[in-house]
Amino acid sequence: MPDSPTSPEDLIRQLEDNNRQLRETCQNQQENQDALEQLIGDTNAKLLRSEMLSMELEQVFSACTDALWVIREDGVVVRANQAMLDLLQKPASEVLGQDCSSLLDYGRCQSDLCPLHTAKNNQQEFDIELQSASGQTSYHILTAAPLVTLDGRPGIVGQFKDITSRKQAEEELAQANAALKRMARIDGLTQIANRRCFDETLQQEWRRMAREGKPLSLLLGDIDYFKRFNDHYGHQLGDDCLRLIAGALEGAILRPADLAARYGGEEFVLLLPDVNLQGALQVGERAQTAIQQLAIEHQASEVAKIVSMSFGATCLQPTAEQSHEQLVALADKALYQAKEQGRNRIIPALPERPDDGQQKAAP
Repeated sequence: MPDSPTSPEDLIRQLEDNNRQLRETCQNQQENQDALEQLIGDTNAKLLRSEMLSMELEQVFSACTDALWVIREDGVVVRANQAMLDLLQKPASEVLGQDCSSLLDYGRCQSDLCPLHTAKNNQQEFDIELQSASGQTSYHILTAAPLVTLDGRPGIVGQFKDITSRKQAEEELAQANAALKRMARIDGLTQIANRRCFDETLQQEWRRMAREGKPLSLLLGDIDYFKRFNDHYGHQLGDDCLRLIAGALEGAILRPADLAARYGGEEFVLLLPDVNLQGALQVGERAQTAIQQLAIEHQASEVAKIVSMSFGATCLQPTAEQSHEQLVALADKALYQAKEQGRNRIIPALPERPDDGQQKAAP
């Protein structure tokens, strides 16, 4: 049965529905277009900010005076600033894309201590020493921190802060302190140990010999008629005489533990650990022989025509009940006796103990 014809009213209503749907579709498309344009605008703004930040970071990276490079987890260098290229003494073409260990080995590469391993999660600092191709040594603090590279792979950024000048200053300061310490223990005129050094060494050796149950010997010497020498020849020659005597006394001791020191004025001491009285007398004789061989003229002396020296020798077995001052007092007493008995001689303070004969003699 044929369809009934559509009335004009139905056609009008259908057209109105179509128009309404078309308007709604156009409105939806316009809204979608506006949202898309907004999204594109936001995306472009973000890209622009990202590019600006990247340019800013690149400028900071390049302008940094400390050497910087970025290394992927596989060890490949993906970025290096000019300071890093200068440190490596290579152009960028020979650095980027290369394995970091082939460019710079600071003793940690290919080990568990490599920053690629230790700085994966936390920032790390290392003191490193680098040797350039020209053989020059430089010192740096390497700071390694984790980051994600531009290709999305994990890696690290390494910063090399040059502390060579600071290291050199520290070494110079250490040398200066050592020199000052040495100067504090050396007599300025004779260049052998001074009174302070002797006092400190005497106390140390006294305690050591007490612990080890060994003897400690001391020779206290005085240049004969030295005041007359100064009056006759002048203080300049007097100083020269003291220097020569000090050298002779230092040459008379042969072991590292022995000590020759200027006690004060024209007085000198020889400290001999683990040496009995007989051995100390042998050292004293050797010292007197060395002084005689100097043959320093001394016309004002009453015992010889050359400079001579008197010695007091003593030896004690250090104990807790005794004091190291007793050793010096005994030697001083023996020196006084040597002067009373005519000078230019060695006088022992006390006879040795019965067991001293089994102690070491001087070399």
